[in-house]
Amino acid sequence: MVFNSLIFIFCFLPISVLLYRFLPSQFLKNIVLFVLSLLFYAWNEPYYVLLLLLSIAWNYISGLQLMQEEDERQRKINFWLSVAVNLLILGAFKYTNFLLGIVGLEGFDITLPVGLSFFTFSALSYLADVYKGTSPAQKNPLYLGLYIAFFGKITSGPIAFYHDMEHQFSYHPFQKEMFYSGILLFVKGLIKKALLADQFALVFSSLSQNTSMLGAWLYALSYMLEIYFDFSGYSDMAIGISRMFGFDLKPNFDHPYVAVSVQDFWRRWHISLSRWFRDYVYIPLGGNRHDYVRNILIVWFLTGLWHGANWTFILWGLYYGAFLLLEKFVLRPILEKLPRIVGHLYTLVVVLIGWVFFCSPSIMDAFGTIGRMFHFAELVNTEALFVLTGHLVLFIIGILLSGTLFDRIEERLMQVKGNRMVLAFTVLYLVFFGISIAFVVGSTYQSFLYFAF
Repeated sequence: MVFNSLIFIFCFLPISVLLYRFLPSQFLKNIVLFVLSLLFYAWNEPYYVLLLLLSIAWNYISGLQLMQEEDERQRKINFWLSVAVNLLILGAFKYTNFLLGIVGLEGFDITLPVGLSFFTFSALSYLADVYKGTSPAQKNPLYLGLYIAFFGKITSGPIAFYHDMEHQFSYHPFQKEMFYSGILLFVKGLIKKALLADQFALVFSSLSQNTSMLGAWLYALSYMLEIYFDFSGYSDMAIGISRMFGFDLKPNFDHPYVAVSVQDFWRRWHISLSRWFRDYVYIPLGGNRHDYVRNILIVWFLTGLWHGANWTFILWGLYYGAFLLLEKFVLRPILEKLPRIVGHLYTLVVVLIGWVFFCSPSIMDAFGTIGRMFHFAELVNTEALFVLTGHLVLFIIGILLSGTLFDRIEERLMQVKGNRMVLAFTVLYLVFFGISIAFVVGSTYQSFLYFAF
């Protein structure tokens, strides 16, 4: 089941909200939420719900052992054993075929369980917090089950840190303001997905074979906008759903395409993943204190590998690691002296080329696309010109809405006009919600891109 399907929007979510709202005790609410989360996860992949339950059970037992063990050496052994089991499960499903391909062997027909990378990283966050003493081990298996499996975040995050959420399991009451803000965020996310991301996906696929320079730039730009509206739309929907049930998850995007450096971009894009690698990999490796270059390269190699079992993702990760090092040692003082627009344009070009590596099936395909982007022999062809003229309004709207302009206008109007603007924007969002539903019905919806990771 996915957030942008009719059965979720008009059946599963309303029933879940009503049950949560009117059950008499927090204990019953949590039980129902856990059962509903298992049902949500099992909807399309019923067998993998057993894997999810085994993950919850293993990490619950491991957490208790870490808390009870007093010998520090044995605690370290138990911790790394617990981590290894989680990574072994992730690796078996996600990287077996990739590793077999490296040594020239045929792979297996392995289907990657949806959300495996995300709930594995949630489990590792829990184990690390218990091991470091940041949080006590969770004695209530239901709470840990909700943390790992809650349907509002299991499929594609955001990756919620255990120490950020532990206090919310025992007490997450219905709050009107939080509930209504959750509905609004869910609607905004659906609009991003149905009216923008899915339309850019059609443009992207239509240009996959285009050989012109214009076609290559439009191809890269359409993917750049598609993945932003797709994943930020999903994150808005996930955080909105969580708010409807009293869980407060941190924002996962902060207008990344207004960034003025690559470092700034990664403070704004997929914030929960960047923060996870910072807290659980980069800082334990030594952070800025020593071996900075090594630590950056390790983190970005792992970031690329986390996204998928393909050399393109590894190259994409190292590509960003190289630019972060370049900014650290060379570019930062230069960029600080130049107008912000220069840093902004530089960042957009770096990110755009990065997305070419990310979306390409092979490294050769990626370099082929980049080559066409800078090949002046064929500037324009009929197909590229037709796509540009036919979708110019879509590109303009996408570029404007990926920035901060609309948010600033909305915020300003709310401050000046008050309740009248609240009513006006409510009507506006209801209209676009209706249009989004029409698009979902017409296109039989498209899955979110990050389901593949």
